[in-house]
Amino acid sequence: MPEPTINPKIGLYRSGVTSPERLRHTSVAQEHVLDNSVESLRGSVGRKSKQHLLFIGPRGIGKTHLLDCIEDVVQSDDALSASYVVVRFPEESNRTLSFADFLIGLCEILKDTVDEEPLWAELFSKVQTDEDDARVVDTLAPAIRQQNRQRNRTLLIMLENLGEIFTRQIRDKNELASLRKFFMADSGCLLLATSPLHFDAITDVGQPFYDFFDVQILENLSFEETVEVIRRNLEWERRDDILATFADMRSRLQALYRMTGGNPRLIMMLYELIAHESITKVQDQFHLLLDRISPLYQDRLNDLPPGQRALLECLASMRDQEKTPAAIAARMRMSQQETSSLLKRLSDAHYLSASRHPQDKRSRLYTIREGFFDIWLAMNLSRGARKRLQFLLEFFNLFYPSIDARDEKRRLLREKLVEEGSVDAEKTLDYLSEVGDESERATAKFDMARIFARRGDAEQMASYVREAAPLAGDGVSQSIARIITNNRSAPDYLAEVEEMIACWEMHRSGEFENFANRLMEMGEGLTLRTFSETRLDFLRDTLESIDDSEKRILQRLKIATELMALARWDDCETQQRKALAEAKGHANAKLVAAALNDLAQLLKATNRMGEAEPLMRRALEISKASFGEHHPTVAIRLNNLAVLLQATNRMGEAEPLMRRALEIDKASFGRHHPTVAIDLNNLALLLQATNRKGEAEPLMRRALEIDEASFGGDHPTVAVRLNNLALLLQATNRKGEAELLMRRALEINEASFGGH
Repeated sequence: MPEPTINPKIGLYRSGVTSPERLRHTSVAQEHVLDNSVESLRGSVGRKSKQHLLFIGPRGIGKTHLLDCIEDVVQSDDALSASYVVVRFPEESNRTLSFADFLIGLCEILKDTVDEEPLWAELFSKVQTDEDDARVVDTLAPAIRQQNRQRNRTLLIMLENLGEIFTRQIRDKNELASLRKFFMADSGCLLLATSPLHFDAITDVGQPFYDFFDVQILENLSFEETVEVIRRNLEWERRDDILATFADMRSRLQALYRMTGGNPRLIMMLYELIAHESITKVQDQFHLLLDRISPLYQDRLNDLPPGQRALLECLASMRDQEKTPAAIAARMRMSQQETSSLLKRLSDAHYLSASRHPQDKRSRLYTIREGFFDIWLAMNLSRGARKRLQFLLEFFNLFYPSIDARDEKRRLLREKLVEEGSVDAEKTLDYLSEVGDESERATAKFDMARIFARRGDAEQMASYVREAAPLAGDGVSQSIARIITNNRSAPDYLAEVEEMIACWEMHRSGEFENFANRLMEMGEGLTLRTFSETRLDFLRDTLESIDDSEKRILQRLKIATELMALARWDDCETQQRKALAEAKGHANAKLVAAALNDLAQLLKATNRMGEAEPLMRRALEISKASFGEHHPTVAIRLNNLAVLLQATNRMGEAEPLMRRALEIDKASFGRHHPTVAIDLNNLALLLQATNRKGEAEPLMRRALEIDEASFGGDHPTVAVRLNNLALLLQATNRKGEAELLMRRALEINEASFGGH
């Protein structure tokens, strides 16, 4: 194997990034195409009639790789390099709109490629701004022909995405005819071109380039070829650690092959995960690819009739379903006859490929022929809130099929994350948190939440808790979700969440006695309220001895509050509904509003948002009628409803309620009251969540000023405000200012709670 000394990187999108040595060493399945192409070039030396080549294959199949290899062979072979000059156009030749544009582009490349021939720089300076195409052609075409004859050479012109140029850029049939005539008229030019698909200019007998090329079809890799290309890259990088157990990876590589369909570019992306665990690099490459191909795919879709576009999107959405005509028809809500007609049209246009069903020989399975087009469509159909890439989620599901394998991988990644702070380990753990059944995913997400709690990253921690709680579906997890929603200003907020997650894990594992003991040990510090079974027993014992009906309702609501803090949801709901019924029975509007509000908070905490919202709205109406529009209790109701709307992603409805609550509290308490600071902070966080950081910042600064004046500069609440503002500054790339605030918050907390 050659020494990997020249640029060890893999160029997935640009020629010249991967070294020629690595290209040769890692080439798989295209050797015969390369050999045949080189022999064709040798046969064309000295002949007036050239054999022009067109390589057709889907995106990522290795067309650029093949041209790189051909260019390397030509330049390293004495006979070929003496006969050919490689003229390689940019992969996206967007300026080629006519035959004259092609010649100008050719001249521009020649002036940079053969700098010993000053003629090309002179000609390019002369024609680059000439608006007369005929004059450009009359100037350049004879010069190219004459120079090639005098120097007894051939220009080997490499032109990628020829279908795009011939179909969308050079629209005049006469221009294409002139281009063909140029190549056929002993101009000393040989064309090597690529295209992802067949196109009319070469398939229509009435088009100038019909039967012009020797067309070579590039196929996806077979499974064995996939294994070989990965093995060769590992060998090149001398990854002996992986190669030592490579034979044991065949089942995982089979999973990789199933997902990529043998597409070399996708394989090499995922090779980065196998060899280097570099999810960052894979994501960067994938987003770069999406940026490059989106305009092409959007145009391609727009050219299709609506029914065919709908069928392609339907196929892309059927990720875990066999794509038989019957299944497609059912998903499309069409007759099988209509669906079969669409399938035939798309197959004839080379959008789809069909294969026999392995279990039912009478049926066929359809797939989108171009793997990237399939993934691009699927990505457009599903946009995850955390921006996880769907095809990577599919990869992890296939590559780590057992829970034991996933747990071991998570363990190793956690160690790497804690010891090294590895971004790739963090992102890989994030993807693995989406793999497995609901219970496994909940455990993985709570584990991530705990990691970020220890880091002091409240936003990331809260994000994972919100994902985990619905999956877990139990009271403790909902209690954790409630804490991150309601107690974010608490000085020991993150420590509490970490404690709660530890409790949840005990409960989940069946260690009920340990769970109960741990819960009790945390005492009132768990929720920042009086939090003990003793108090709860006292409230219950005294309930029935209270003669005053209104006081008894209030007592019942207190019991419900303690039960809610203890995450005893069913008992809590029973007490709240009894309190509500009693309040209605006594026709006490204020108590009815209080009971409605408390019950709504429970329903919200147990993720029954649809049931909670009407109760909150009714409590708000009653409070307005009871206290008037401008009472602080009305502000509380407005804030509660706004928080629910924000939690259900209705920011536009939540914002005016928060602003109204702020107005009420300013009028009730004055502009410098801590309650106003809370309102300002809540509104600022909503503005930040809707990407209006410029509006959020002055509100956060005002909240900080109020709390500093109210509590003193060294109060834990001030530390919370400092951290909130620091996170906003960090998000707006003012890291220097953010660091100062974070350090100040740290000093306050260390002074308040100790360094440990």
